[in-house]
Amino acid sequence: MKSLMNAILFQTVWFVCLLAGSVWALVATALYLFLHDRYFMASRREWRLLLFFFLLGVVIDGAMFQFGIFTANQSEIGELNLPPVWLLCLWVSVGTLFAHSLTFLRSRYVFAALLGAIGPTMSYFAGANLAGITLATPIMLSLFIVALVWSMVLPLGVWLCEKWALFPTEGDRR
Repeated sequence: MKSLMNAILFQTVWFVCLLAGSVWALVATALYLFLHDRYFMASRREWRLLLFFFLLGVVIDGAMFQFGIFTANQSEIGELNLPPVWLLCLWVSVGTLFAHSLTFLRSRYVFAALLGAIGPTMSYFAGANLAGITLATPIMLSLFIVALVWSMVLPLGVWLCEKWALFPTEGDRR
């Protein structure tokens, strides 16, 4: 039940981030992280994963903006072409899924790569249209790059959960 609730809360944050802008994204993400810490986390080590995903978002989506794969309103990304705050909130929120909603990917790296190539790519495509992000043309090339990146990000998240012992053990109730 907690895994389902984790997924539902994440999806709610996803919509707030895309539709309401950076201020509301920060509010929704802060509330989500509070609830996540309080009711979902089995170990404080999971905060490492969330920090890692925040930094990964800065690097990966920052590179996407720098290379022109993504473009946005200049007021959203600033002079440094860093990802908008709402997009970084999404990266942190994605980190909350691995030890909970995505536990079925444990030790399934090829499946995680396939899922990473499909799910997040469709999320970026839908989200770009909702949030005013423009994908470089040809759009299929932009989506291919996103798919390639996320086919590595999802297995990395699974691997980090295994390495840092974040996945639930047999005795844990989820």
